[in-house]
Amino acid sequence: MDMESSAAQEVSVDWRGRPCAPGRHGGMRAAVFVLGIQAFEIMAIAAVGNNLITYVFGEMHFPLSEAANVVTNFVGTIFLLSLIGGFLSDSYLGCFWTMLTFGFVELSGFILLSVQAHLPQLKPPPCNMASMDGSCEQAKGFKSSIFFVALYLVALGSGCLKPNMIAHGADQFSGGADNAKRLSTYFNSAYFSFCLGELFALTALSGCRRTTGWTSVSASLPPPWPPWLVGLVSGAAFYRNKPPQGSIFTPIARVFVAAFSKRKQICPSNPADAGVYEPARLAGNFRHGNKFRFLDKACIRDAAQQGG
Repeated sequence: MDMESSAAQEVSVDWRGRPCAPGRHGGMRAAVFVLGIQAFEIMAIAAVGNNLITYVFGEMHFPLSEAANVVTNFVGTIFLLSLIGGFLSDSYLGCFWTMLTFGFVELSGFILLSVQAHLPQLKPPPCNMASMDGSCEQAKGFKSSIFFVALYLVALGSGCLKPNMIAHGADQFSGGADNAKRLSTYFNSAYFSFCLGELFALTALSGCRRTTGWTSVSASLPPPWPPWLVGLVSGAAFYRNKPPQGSIFTPIARVFVAAFSKRKQICPSNPADAGVYEPARLAGNFRHGNKFRFLDKACIRDAAQQGG
């Protein structure tokens, strides 16, 4: 990769797509919005995850083994969906729009969980699962569907938010020795906000669940989200945004298609021979190797290209 293409990829723009002004965009002023987002998001997820098994077992009347599976599947889905969140951000949406879009998705899941926790019609009749007499009715059908739709809306929103929060904050600091120090400060602050949100979820919200039940916990999660989303949008004028680069799979697919279409041609032993494109110059210590040489056929000029 040459210097010009590398510099093109490092260009940051504001929310209107214009090049960022060094004194106006980015810095800790913009990163503070992201720190607040991270603290609240981890607080909400920790509050749900740490109290979920109690709700699934005690309110939805799932057997304990199934309730444990619900929790582990929920947490695992969040981290798997982080791959999708990172891909959408880098390829199509950018960090800001990915966070805003899936923030609303996560909010809708919390609202649906809160509605189900408050409405007896959406839950099985109250029963003491500790009695182990088999008389408790397990949530099925529509009640179970509402629960899982709400739960996985939360997982989808959280999973796509997680890889973008810290990355968007780090994007606010450009190169340079001074910004390198501020970037280190930002990562320390990000870890502190993570621990702060987790601490609040494990103390205040868990204590609230023990004294007043899951209903109060679920009711406390949706109301802060609209101000959180407003805060995210209000910082848009200060953000440095990296433009999406398009899907990484498109150029890879083009190489394989071109190599397959030219599979009958002979690949020269010297890539610099006439009729062959010069191999790409790779940054760093990468060198053009002899493995997977069949892919080099994608660089062979065909008759139309040689005539042009």
